[in-house]
Amino acid sequence: MTEGVIADYVTPSEEIQASDGRIDPAGLLDEVSLYNLYDERDSPEQDAERILDITYPTKTLTAIIKNTARKLSGNVDFAEGGQIVGGEYGSGKSHIELVVYHLFNSPDIGQQWLDQRGIDVELPSETRTAALQMFNLDKNYDRLSEAVGDYLGIDEWADGADLPQVHEIRNTLEDKPTLVLIDELERWFGMASRTEYEEDNLAFLQNLLEAAGRDDTPLSVFVSLLYKDEEIQAITQRTNPFTHDLSSRRDEKIDFILHRLIGSVDDANGVSALAKEYTDVYRQNDQIQLDDYHDMQERIERYYPFHPLLLNLLMEKYSEQRISSDARGLLRFLTEILRDNFSEVDFILSGDVDVFAYTDRFQYIDSELVGKYVNDYHRLQKPDGTFNEFHEELLNIVLLHSLARGGEEGANKRQMLMGTMRKGVNAHRIIQIFTEEVYGHAWHVHRINGEYAFDVDENPAARIEKKAQDIHKHTAIHRVESLVREDLFEGHNNVHILDPVNTEQDIPDNKALKIVVSLGAKRSYDEDFEELTTGQSREFNNTLVLVTPEKRSSVDTNTGIIELARKVVAGEQLTREEDVLPEGFDEIDEQNYQSLRDRVRDKYGTVHTSTERGLFPQDLPTGGNIDFYAATVEVVKPDSSQLRSEVKNVVKQAGAKGIQYEHLKNDFYRNTDFTTLTSEDGLEDAIDSLCRDGVIQVGNYFEKRVGSLGSDTTLLHEQYIEEEDDDEDESAITIDTTSISSTSPKGTNGGTTSTGATTKPDTETEEKEKDEASAAFECPQCGTELEGSECSECGFEFSASDVREGKVSVDGLNTEDMLDAFGIEEESGPTIRPHPIMGTLDADNKPDIIDTLERELGLEWEIHETEITVDGTLTADELSNYGISASALDKQVSLTETFTIELDEPMNRQSFLGLMMDLNVPEHASLSVKLKVNKGD
Repeated sequence: MTEGVIADYVTPSEEIQASDGRIDPAGLLDEVSLYNLYDERDSPEQDAERILDITYPTKTLTAIIKNTARKLSGNVDFAEGGQIVGGEYGSGKSHIELVVYHLFNSPDIGQQWLDQRGIDVELPSETRTAALQMFNLDKNYDRLSEAVGDYLGIDEWADGADLPQVHEIRNTLEDKPTLVLIDELERWFGMASRTEYEEDNLAFLQNLLEAAGRDDTPLSVFVSLLYKDEEIQAITQRTNPFTHDLSSRRDEKIDFILHRLIGSVDDANGVSALAKEYTDVYRQNDQIQLDDYHDMQERIERYYPFHPLLLNLLMEKYSEQRISSDARGLLRFLTEILRDNFSEVDFILSGDVDVFAYTDRFQYIDSELVGKYVNDYHRLQKPDGTFNEFHEELLNIVLLHSLARGGEEGANKRQMLMGTMRKGVNAHRIIQIFTEEVYGHAWHVHRINGEYAFDVDENPAARIEKKAQDIHKHTAIHRVESLVREDLFEGHNNVHILDPVNTEQDIPDNKALKIVVSLGAKRSYDEDFEELTTGQSREFNNTLVLVTPEKRSSVDTNTGIIELARKVVAGEQLTREEDVLPEGFDEIDEQNYQSLRDRVRDKYGTVHTSTERGLFPQDLPTGGNIDFYAATVEVVKPDSSQLRSEVKNVVKQAGAKGIQYEHLKNDFYRNTDFTTLTSEDGLEDAIDSLCRDGVIQVGNYFEKRVGSLGSDTTLLHEQYIEEEDDDEDESAITIDTTSISSTSPKGTNGGTTSTGATTKPDTETEEKEKDEASAAFECPQCGTELEGSECSECGFEFSASDVREGKVSVDGLNTEDMLDAFGIEEESGPTIRPHPIMGTLDADNKPDIIDTLERELGLEWEIHETEITVDGTLTADELSNYGISASALDKQVSLTETFTIELDEPMNRQSFLGLMMDLNVPEHASLSVKLKVNKGD
């Protein structure tokens, strides 16, 4: 904003300056009366120089002066000597008559004034003048002819004489230039005491105007009218005089007022720059659309320091006054406004008018409406007497536009903005402040056809606002909670609020899908969800999904939403409590609800589903009247291929014994590592699909549609199906024997017992034991002879636990014999075993190997050793990391890397998965992983 205040650009006129330079309305001559011309005491009206000095030569005044001068100069080509000046009280009629009087009564002073202002008029050297303000004449005349005769010094028209005819008037004037000014004729004429003289007075007025219309009579007659008496109007128009209606010439009045207030413009360039600055603000704002910005800029410069809209508005409202109206009363008021803002602002907007300080002036226009304004003014006022930003200004603007039009007209958004906006002020903020903080809080401000107006009746919105002040914050938030459940989520009974106010949180622990909605917004909801699930010892933790506001935009702490909710609750309470409510109440109540609904809807949303890494957020589709419940279910609904994969892995991990359907289903409802089921149908479809594809067997169904699923229906992975038919377990590793050795098993030394006695052994038994004891064993992985329980060639090995669990077997040997045969000792302490027992975990890319590891590794497993092999081809960018800059070799170079990790302290599952995630591998690479783990069993 341009630096400076009004005092930097203009100097006040001498008329309104006190001796110390301050602006003082006391010196203002804001009302003149023609009768003071004849007062024995000195009066301002008698001072021709002062009157002319404060007068601005408007087009109307200049035309009147020229017409009068031509008529009184005896110009035979110009005969129209009658002039009618019309307008309401205070419109400037008397001032014009006073100026005309002084110009022709004091021609030396008058001619000098005309010459200084460039008005090409030659005044007569001597003019006989008479100014009659009919209600303040020297004596109580009943006849107009006698009054005019006395003031012109014509005795022939005295009381009792015959009514002067047109030619008698001409002869009596004797070719001497004569000016007659008649003010307030209508009221004088209409007095009851003069009823018997009405015809005479009308006749003389007509004769006087007809004489003024003759080219042989140097007579000019002025009559000022309020347009209150039809008979007077009819007479004055018979001679077709010049008629000047001051009530329609607002720009001239403004020019006259500014001339009275502003002595000089000291910085014309600064005023021009300021006018452009304000116009640019309007041009750049999409809520202010003017037809002609150039015209606005010129008007701002012309009317400075007052905004043109303010001057027009006040002129319009002052014309509505019953007393002290229009230019007369406005002149003093604008002097006071200028005084209040002279050193405060750079430009006076309508919002700068201190309406409350001048309510006595506005009460003349509309006392009842001003009374309602005062009530609302105090309602918005803070305890310390101040106001929140723009509250007072906006309230004042609405009143100014509503005066004399209460409940019918008011201020629109453009007028509010142009009454408050300066450079750097945000227009949208102004409108938001009004709609959220003023409208509704001011009980008598109504919205009417896009405008906001004061009315004497209470606004239904304000009735609601008044009631809303008693609504507790928690009650408002509780209403928002019910809106979320009943409106946004269509009233579904499986929708719950996270940490609701005024009620206990009661979320059933069952297998049904449950949507939990948070009104609060946080960076992370993991702790809240953990408290909701494991913190409450729930069983079915994978049945909860969390819906939250997006971008950390809380609902329960948003002031605007809480205030709207208060209004909604207030409206609902009033509807229940009151038999009769103001007209328009239902419409506003519904509007408040829809506004609250829209504001709450706009805050959402994000859907969070649980995973072993924490909550996983997904965007919730919004907009229009979307059903949040259906949209949430659609987001959470499991992908069919993912669900198939998870079911397959669970069934496979169950081994040869399989898993009952009820246990499988419960695993999904309990374990947050799994996909969240929105319905049991999805799980059944996945099982049916896997069964038909021959991946699993469901009860007696295999490679065909599943007929039915019972709680005890067993699901079996395909790799165990054939072994079950052959009484073999595919998951067990069978070790074959190779050639016979010469050694005998321990404890069978030639049939000698431990006591040294010799017995004859059973030949068949002895031969069998000899063969088993003398056998060597092949590695089931590579065929090399095993060294004890390990293969030196490929690294295959097994433990006592693997033997006892039946994962490794030799035909014909039981568990104890195998432990003896392979020299395996029982583990003491943690059992560390290879995983997988035979082979590796393989994947074609890094994401898939991580996914495989997440499914394979148990939550409590500890990793002691690992071997990670990466086989891939390198892109040109990846080759550059090895110092090879050859784009032609893109994807032509293969790489095999093996990472062997032996740990002093074991690594837990999560740390190992993190290591794999951070592992930098080529874009095109397959991975293999071998592990040695302690499963904690």
